[in-house]
Amino acid sequence: MRIVSWNVENLAPSLNGAAPPLPEIHARVGCPAALCLQEVRIRAHDAVLLARLRTALPGYDCHCSLNRDAKNAAHRGGRAYGVVTFIDAALCAQPRTFDFDREGRVVASVIDSMKLALFNVYAVNGTAKPYRDPQTGAVDGDRHAFKRRFIEQLGVEASALQRAGLELVLIGDWNVSRTRLDTFPRLRTEPPHALARAEFNDAFMPRLGLVDAFRALHPDARRYTWFNRRARGGRLDAARVDFALVSAGLAPRVSDAGIDETRAARMRSDHAPLWITLD
Repeated sequence: MRIVSWNVENLAPSLNGAAPPLPEIHARVGCPAALCLQEVRIRAHDAVLLARLRTALPGYDCHCSLNRDAKNAAHRGGRAYGVVTFIDAALCAQPRTFDFDREGRVVASVIDSMKLALFNVYAVNGTAKPYRDPQTGAVDGDRHAFKRRFIEQLGVEASALQRAGLELVLIGDWNVSRTRLDTFPRLRTEPPHALARAEFNDAFMPRLGLVDAFRALHPDARRYTWFNRRARGGRLDAARVDFALVSAGLAPRVSDAGIDETRAARMRSDHAPLWITLD
């Protein structure tokens, strides 16, 4: 079972005929059984685009979570964030969304026949920008704190499915580099970035018993998934912030994990697609 993840940085052009259509994108990444896309920038009330989205990849079910937070994601007219998973209809996966996720950052696909829950994740990018309560609009800390809360709440939901007897795959754009090996030229070690990284590495992953699939197979590789397009003089400014985390019990079944760093693979996005293969 091949699973591909890619922060596509706006899927709407592919649905409007202004960019490669989804079947072409699907073929470019090896026709995976599950294609997990982040930052699709489609609003929950975009009826025409939603209709096109659900039929864009014949033979695949479409599971999505889209932005519905008018207080914190009003930029681009609300066309922000959003995750979509296209999964082979033969797997009979059931979608699962979560009340805490108002910005469209996580959707799970539960495959009962495989006892597997596949999470498509677009984690929060921590910044000093105020975060507002979605109901009242009152300031509730900044997006650094919101980022940590999001990961904590995601852990609660994943743990519940784990206790129900499901193995986990959590794949997507995590907006965090785990170690110095995952970034160039440097790892941001100043707070609050260091706090978010420590909580992710030392609490979130151990609590769920998760393994970084790419790093397990390539312990010394310097490969990146995000590339700064504004880097001066063409200098490398990159990080591995997109990755797949799998249950420890599932880790021995990961036969392949990779990243396609080429410009052609990235197309119009500043992120590269990645994949894992489960035997």
